[in-house]
Amino acid sequence: MLGWIKSWRAACALLLALCTAAAQAQVVQSTWEDGTTQGWSAFGSVTLTNSSAAAHAGARSLLTTGRTATYMGPSLNLTGSLVPNATYQVTAWVRLPAGTAATQLKLTMQRTAGGTTSYDNIAASSATGVTDGGWTQITGLYSFAEPAPTQLVLYIESASATASYYVDDVSVTQIAAAPGLPANTTGLSSTFETGTQGWFGRGATIATTSGEGAHGGSQALLATARAGSWAGPAVDVTHVMFNGSTYKVSAWVKLPASAGSATTQAKLSLQRDAGTITTYHTVVGSTTVGASAWVRLTTTYAVALANSKLTLYVESGDTAPLLVDDVTVTYVPPPSIETNLLSVAQTQSPYFPIGTIAYSGGLSGVPGDLVAKHFNSLVSENDMKWSALQATPGVFTYANADAQVAFAKARGMKLRGHTFAWHEQVPAWVFQDATGNALPATPASKALVLQREVEHITQVLNHFAPEVASFYAWDVVNEAIDASQADCMRKSNWYLLTGTDFIDTAFRTARALLPASVKLYYNDYSTTDPAKLACIQQLVAGLKSRGVPIDGIGHQMHISLSYPTPAAVTHAVRTLATAFPGLSQQVTEMDIKISDPGYALYEDIPPAVHAQLGYAWRNYFNALRSLNGLIDSVTLWGQADNHTWLTSATRTEAPLLFDPSLKAKPAYWGVVDPSQLPGINLTGSIASKAGAPQARVWTLAFTNAGPGTAYGARLAGLTLRQTGGAACTPIVKTGFPVVLGDIAAGTSASTNITIDFSGCTALATFAVDAPFNAANGWHGDPAKGSPALSLSRTHQFR
Repeated sequence: MLGWIKSWRAACALLLALCTAAAQAQVVQSTWEDGTTQGWSAFGSVTLTNSSAAAHAGARSLLTTGRTATYMGPSLNLTGSLVPNATYQVTAWVRLPAGTAATQLKLTMQRTAGGTTSYDNIAASSATGVTDGGWTQITGLYSFAEPAPTQLVLYIESASATASYYVDDVSVTQIAAAPGLPANTTGLSSTFETGTQGWFGRGATIATTSGEGAHGGSQALLATARAGSWAGPAVDVTHVMFNGSTYKVSAWVKLPASAGSATTQAKLSLQRDAGTITTYHTVVGSTTVGASAWVRLTTTYAVALANSKLTLYVESGDTAPLLVDDVTVTYVPPPSIETNLLSVAQTQSPYFPIGTIAYSGGLSGVPGDLVAKHFNSLVSENDMKWSALQATPGVFTYANADAQVAFAKARGMKLRGHTFAWHEQVPAWVFQDATGNALPATPASKALVLQREVEHITQVLNHFAPEVASFYAWDVVNEAIDASQADCMRKSNWYLLTGTDFIDTAFRTARALLPASVKLYYNDYSTTDPAKLACIQQLVAGLKSRGVPIDGIGHQMHISLSYPTPAAVTHAVRTLATAFPGLSQQVTEMDIKISDPGYALYEDIPPAVHAQLGYAWRNYFNALRSLNGLIDSVTLWGQADNHTWLTSATRTEAPLLFDPSLKAKPAYWGVVDPSQLPGINLTGSIASKAGAPQARVWTLAFTNAGPGTAYGARLAGLTLRQTGGAACTPIVKTGFPVVLGDIAAGTSASTNITIDFSGCTALATFAVDAPFNAANGWHGDPAKGSPALSLSRTHQFR
């Protein structure tokens, strides 16, 4: 197998070398020096003439006359000549005949694929950039995706419908092949401990220095004499960062001590040279840096830049000297799913369906494979909300929602609808009059808003009526409660204009249009909060008293490692089940965030925290399963950590079962098979006892049989309950907690506990309770969600 892999890698390297060699391959070079039209033909009713009246180079050019429409001009059929996903530079030199008013000329590609014809703009001159006084170059980059076009025609048009023009020296040159596997995945690591390591001054002078205190080691890179804000330390990454691949980029930046208290805005950028075209692209945006501390500029960057050369550089908002250190560029492999894993949905099928969200891009390719393997229920993250379906009055957009429904139907997945009435993601026009002014709180306004609500729900449900059999639930009203209000109601536009009638109307309208098999839910967060729970009870009781057809409550469960407890979840569910027998309850938007401490980057999250999350998922799912059918569906608000509403530019969480590369995390194992959680088999025992009764020393040993490390293990306490012998009162003298540290799989750690057994006979026996924990989970403490576990049942003190 190893030999095969080496051969495959060699073949890939050879293929890449061939592609690189051909990267500048010229597809078209039209000079018209042979006196013919060289394959160019009329696009529309025009006349093409090989002319000697003007030429950019040589003696001849192509003249276009007889135009009567802007699109008409010379064209060249390139069908079969260009490759999908490769990048081409298209260049033409143009000029107008004497006496012709200045105008704009454009390079355009007519592309027909899959029965659809598109017109792709390649490049254009300025609005009046082409004149009769000289030649003007028009050049741009062009690429198209699969499928390969059945027709591909390059043509040159003009903003003037009648202008004639000369064209010369037209070229179409492939400057980058279609992106494939990167030539190497080595990346870049520049510590500057051995010199500049290939870095150079981009309009600046650079030198390694040890005088400023490096970020790591003893050397950093200093850039001085900067010619402009764009000037700074740079490195060629042409053979490091490849088009079509993704990289984690990181650089530490600061100002020299000579800057004093001054600061600047530093950023990481790329210069892309593609043929003769140079463009500039921000990798990490402007970030404040000063002389007092190193600042990390970092991001995950997907390279979508076909190029012949790529340069990474640091720039800033001024020309002050810059210090740079510990720059890394790390290749991120394309996501892939682990096909050998057990399906989450299948493992939970005895209890409830397991759902996830659908979003644009989340159901295609590998992400779609993940959804199809692990989930059997689907809900649209945003594409069935009012603003997505009817942003403009009477104009409905269903493309994304329809695609999600089709995906679920094709795979036998059930669907949840989400959501009709919510105080967010509802267009402003719903609460405005015809002139765009806010509606006053009047009976007429109430009637108008309720009419709009009914019309919207009716249109949406009529649209999805042919697929209604695929739906099993619909979140009709979302987050209408505010527990801080005396009447429990959120003072949204809905409530201010209609009172609670918008809730009744939404449920009644949905029920009239949906079969009984589709359950109707009120959906909210923080349902374990006592005040919120009481308000939900009040809301449901009111709806039922008015005969409003509500079938269930959705518990969003956007929760954290520290709140709420699994016991609080079961209490909330049982409370509602007792108050409203037969009321369906579902977990609708579950994720578990880290909260505190927070992490700026995903890779900064320690393994111990991922282990904690794994145990949290175990504990919550144990609680949900213990409810014996009171929860009839669980939906996770995300597929993997690559797409979650809890991640922002400054903070990252890890709230789901799979990591950004779609690989299973401890969270997955917490749900599917807790026996695989890190440190799950950590056990404790009393290894030895020694010393006088007044200072008896017990040695407690903790052994981790695996799998994985028991992170941050500690002994939380030790209590003794006498079970035999003459009564006495031992005193534990050791302070707690006792930190044991990380205990790797297959290793042990121990600690000594001093106990004063003065007054106890040698035959006195005691039950020993010593709850111990690691960062990943508690052992021996039911309050923390684990079954009780003692070090040993009974021990004599001696």
